[in-house]
Amino acid sequence: MKVVVLSMFENGEPTGDKPGELQLWLERNPALREMPFTLGEYSLYYGENGLLVACLGGGIPNATASTMALGLDERFDLSKAYWLIAGIAGGDPEDLSLGSAAWANAVVDGDLVYEIDAREIPDDWPYGFIPLGASEPADGPQDVSTGWTLDTISFSLDSDLSEWAYQLTRNTPLLDTPAMQAFRGEFTNYPLAQRPPFVTRGDTLSASTYWHGEKLNEWANDWLRVYAGESAEFMTSNMEDSGTLTALHRLGRIDRVDPKRVLILRTASNYTMPPQGRSAAWSTTADYPDGGLGALESAQRVGQPVVDALIDGWDNYRDSIPKAPPRIPVVFDTDMAIDDWAALLFLARHPQIDLLAVTVSASGEAHCEPGTRNALALLDLVNPHNTVPVSCGDSYPLDGYFVFPVPWQKDMDTLSGVAITPSVRKPDARHGVELLHDVLVSAETPVTILATGPLTNIAQWLERYPEDRNRADRLVVMGGSLDAPGNIIVPGFTDDNPNTRAEWNIYVDALAADKVLRSDLAIELVGLDVTNHVKVTTEFAAEFKERVDNPAAAFWDAVLDANDWFIDSGEYYFWDVLAALAVIDRDRFCQGDMLGLAASYQETETPWWPTSDKSMPDENWEGDPRRHFAAEDAGVIEQREGAKNTLFCRDTDPEAAFELFMDTLTSPEQMDRGASKSD
Repeated sequence: MKVVVLSMFENGEPTGDKPGELQLWLERNPALREMPFTLGEYSLYYGENGLLVACLGGGIPNATASTMALGLDERFDLSKAYWLIAGIAGGDPEDLSLGSAAWANAVVDGDLVYEIDAREIPDDWPYGFIPLGASEPADGPQDVSTGWTLDTISFSLDSDLSEWAYQLTRNTPLLDTPAMQAFRGEFTNYPLAQRPPFVTRGDTLSASTYWHGEKLNEWANDWLRVYAGESAEFMTSNMEDSGTLTALHRLGRIDRVDPKRVLILRTASNYTMPPQGRSAAWSTTADYPDGGLGALESAQRVGQPVVDALIDGWDNYRDSIPKAPPRIPVVFDTDMAIDDWAALLFLARHPQIDLLAVTVSASGEAHCEPGTRNALALLDLVNPHNTVPVSCGDSYPLDGYFVFPVPWQKDMDTLSGVAITPSVRKPDARHGVELLHDVLVSAETPVTILATGPLTNIAQWLERYPEDRNRADRLVVMGGSLDAPGNIIVPGFTDDNPNTRAEWNIYVDALAADKVLRSDLAIELVGLDVTNHVKVTTEFAAEFKERVDNPAAAFWDAVLDANDWFIDSGEYYFWDVLAALAVIDRDRFCQGDMLGLAASYQETETPWWPTSDKSMPDENWEGDPRRHFAAEDAGVIEQREGAKNTLFCRDTDPEAAFELFMDTLTSPEQMDRGASKSD
């Protein structure tokens, strides 16, 4: 056997009626055939591809007995099999929303415990549970010399295997129904409980008692930390897994199974406590919204890709447990304009990207406070549990007075009027340059920097921390133009600007751009010469709309709707998105030649006022008097003598670019979601 899927209960018949945890696996893997299982509660279902699906029966006794019986069944060689426990659970509203799925790192048993009736506990105790060998709630190390056995209380799962499964499935689209939305809306004090369902990592508590309420939820969080360590995070409650793990570990003693090959996926059918204004007595026995269908769907939808990957990759995984492949460490320096939003969502969702930090170049289109606020909110759309730090750099260019048009800035600050749930996280207190430096210093491998706004932060970082240069693997910049016309003149906004050759990111802070281009960094310049190949069209917007299946995609679809005028104008291109794509695949998306480049800037006594902001500080970044630069050639990219350190992108694969973007922001086109690939 290659993979064993363990569900815990079923409603009625195995197929064709109201589903339990077993039914969707059978209906979406129709090649499975039924086999008798006398010592279990339900039949077994076996496939020639090496998949075995079982239903253990609810509760720790059933789970223990059925797992032990299955492990000793001589019909099966389970010595190399992977075990996927996939079932519904209560979810902590501090961490999950209904239908969300959590891959566990640890399982802790909640039954082996001293218990005092809640009406008799001391006034200063939060609840009546005491760890064995301890003397009060939430005690740490315990004395068990009196004979208590604790080896079945806490089980650690293989963290590499769990991380591999999470990375494989973290973008899985999950079912969300009106009933789920209405109920989670009652949890007004719990921001994560109100979000659409998502995939995350979090630990699970197993107990035979169907416990419920705020006080016991506090106990569950404490209990996980007592037995699984301070880093443990209680997210789901179940009634079987400690029994299943006990059986698997005992079977491992005789090499019938490999306990390291166990994955636990629990999905939230209900919350472990009531919403504000409702009692625990009501909530304990209340019906699940839609009968828990969202959680049942999530358990199968999220679990199936893992099953398929293990079976398809059996030649590799038979003798070696999978690990998540190395990812590209990236710091994203962005001015949080419309195309930056798409690039940020792409980076956050792409499985090859390890997004280490976001720094906002506030000399660009979005201002500092809304830029950081919006970046945090967009990151939360992809992963509500993300910890990516976001901070801001200077609000002005190194020198000069150039700015983007004010109407553009207002539109960027407000996300084109598209509503988004605010993040509960705050921006990092460090200056953007300091955050960039700290991330580079602490990174285990050289980092790719992607810059899609004015290069103010990057230039300051180079000046302040020249020793960091070897810590940067490459700098991918969206900006500039060499042979293509510039984009400074925009009808209705900058009609009379004399500059016909520059691109906005370079124009606004030409001094910063020149410093960066003249550095010895390995640079890839994704300028207008190549981005002109990736025009955003109404046809693309319509195709994207048909593919929307998750909150991040829904946001971007709403942005496209709000900017249909921009698309219709023929002036909207995937500027920053193409640069993000080049981070993933330079050979496909940035084909060009190595050049030595510089950015032009000339001081003038006759400033161009329409794109100047005289309210800027009178001093530049070095404390000298701020100068005006001549608009007609500011930011014009020119070739220079010396080292050719910049790959200037001239050509790309437009069709592949739009396809990769769409397949990353939405699920790749496929058969019915949740179905086995072999169906």
